[in-house]
Amino acid sequence: MKGTKYHFLVILASLNLSVVSQTNTGSPFSLNELGEINFTGNVSYQSMGGIDSSIDSIEFNINNPSSLAKLKSTNYLIGTFYKSSSLSNNNLKETIKTSNINYIAIGIPTKNFGFGFGVIPYSSVGFNLQTTDDYNTLNSINTRNFRADGNINRAFISIGISMLKYLSFGTTLNYNFGKFNYEKINLVEGVNYGLFSNSSSEIDGFTYHFSSNIMIPLKNDLKLNLLFSLYPEGQLNSFNSESLYTSNASSITVESLGDFVNVDLNSRGIENTKLKVPSKSIYSIGIEKKDSWFFGAQYESKLSSGFQNVFLNIENIIYRDSNSLALGGYFIPDNSSLVSYWKRVKYRFGIKNIKKSIIVNNLPINQFSLNLGLGLPVAGLSKANLGLEIGSIGDSEVIKENYFSLRLGLTLNDVWFIKRKYN
Repeated sequence: MKGTKYHFLVILASLNLSVVSQTNTGSPFSLNELGEINFTGNVSYQSMGGIDSSIDSIEFNINNPSSLAKLKSTNYLIGTFYKSSSLSNNNLKETIKTSNINYIAIGIPTKNFGFGFGVIPYSSVGFNLQTTDDYNTLNSINTRNFRADGNINRAFISIGISMLKYLSFGTTLNYNFGKFNYEKINLVEGVNYGLFSNSSSEIDGFTYHFSSNIMIPLKNDLKLNLLFSLYPEGQLNSFNSESLYTSNASSITVESLGDFVNVDLNSRGIENTKLKVPSKSIYSIGIEKKDSWFFGAQYESKLSSGFQNVFLNIENIIYRDSNSLALGGYFIPDNSSLVSYWKRVKYRFGIKNIKKSIIVNNLPINQFSLNLGLGLPVAGLSKANLGLEIGSIGDSEVIKENYFSLRLGLTLNDVWFIKRKYN
């Protein structure tokens, strides 16, 4: 064998690269574990690099259920995003655009606790991996393609309770559900018919999340915020199916189909498999002056080196434990200004460096991003949150993804469970 060349291509919902995709990703790095994670926090917190130790009494932080203990008004949340990515290496250059809803949630305070619930498009898969083998002895080229698409969605319910004056706890129960579709193609130069494999995994299962938050008052209206979050290791059920068929390589039609067979996965013990959800710990610290400024740091550690999907055997992909470090915050020029609207705007900033769990062709994949955002006051306690993320993933030796993402989050507030004083 003369050599093997690995090329990553992008799978799109349309053949036209300028069309906005209806899936949540087209990144080749969605090979990562359960796919590319779409939801990394509310727009307001993403714009600070994902710092979760900041607590806002009028916004439920979906990533921090203990924040519900401090919620003062009923909170309706919706977030959307638009992402444009440029993918390149020595052999290709492609552009992909995606957009979708990022989260929908409601947070409700009561006298003794707060609770919330919602739906998140949690992760997505969308890639095309191509392998080309050159055989000198046979004077032929064998090309293999592996395509995938699909999503995992997450419905959740959270509760937050204040245990002491400055200490609160929270927990979230997630129900994960979705489906991944895969297509493998094996083509040999000079052979009219190729071998095709279509398979799918229907996924469901529960995961959990716990968080605790301490707010320590300091001098001069300053507060020290400490946060610890734990995502215990979980397992999702994967119900798998696969079929094989031969077809004309240039055109797949009913007339061109050759042999067709449903694969007996039960005899191989992979009809029903388990997908491990790695455990994750988050440590966050921040110092804040209420309605003026906040600055914090956050470290995240995920034990992902043991991840394995026995139903899929993707060559040259292995996993490692991952971690990330973020710095970020906000400032408000003058929260009580009656003259200037822009002095009451919350200006957010953050940077984040991620050591991702995926290793491609023995090359580790890392990500760096710069985040900026605006918290725009609307009527009453409501806000419109705008966010911009600019970043890069990977290395040009495998593939490099340069991207920017625009986000819009709406935080609408109302008051429930308030005892009426006057008729």
